[in-house]
Amino acid sequence: MSWDEQFAPRYDEWSAGMTDDVPFYVSLAVGTDGPLVELAVGNGRVAIPVALATGHSVVGIDSSRAMLAQAQTAAAKAGVALDLREGDMRDLELEEPAGLIYCPYRALLHLPTWADRRHVFERVAASLRSDGRFAWNAWAFDHHLAARLRA
Repeated sequence: MSWDEQFAPRYDEWSAGMTDDVPFYVSLAVGTDGPLVELAVGNGRVAIPVALATGHSVVGIDSSRAMLAQAQTAAAKAGVALDLREGDMRDLELEEPAGLIYCPYRALLHLPTWADRRHVFERVAASLRSDGRFAWNAWAFDHHLAARLRA
C-alpha cells in the first residue's frame, strides 16, 4: 500500500538512520545475473547503493508517486539510473525474469492481509530466473514477550 503522500516529504528525515540493511541487499546484488528489482523502492535508500555497487540499473516499484519522485531526484544526485515504475507489488510483472527481487525494511507488512503477501510471493516466484533469489525482511510479533513486558 502507498505511504500517505503527505508523509513523503518527511520520509528522508524519518528513514535517515535506517542503513543497517543496505549492505545485506548490496551483497546479494553484487554478481547477480539478470535484472535487479526492488519492491517498495520508496526514496531509493537501498536501490541507489545497489546500483552504485553493481553498476546496473535497478527496477524500483512503488505505489507512491511522491516517493518515486524522491527516488528519481536522489538517483540523479548520486549519478545512477533507476528504472522507476509506479505500481502495486501484488501486480508484479517484468519483461525479463529477474536475478534478484528484494523488498527491504518490512515493506511487505504494509499489505493488509496474509493473502496479499502470499500473492506477492507467487508473483515474485513467477518473475524470477530459475537461479534467481528473493530477499525481504519482516518481524514477527511475539505475544509471549509482549505479555511478559506488560506484567
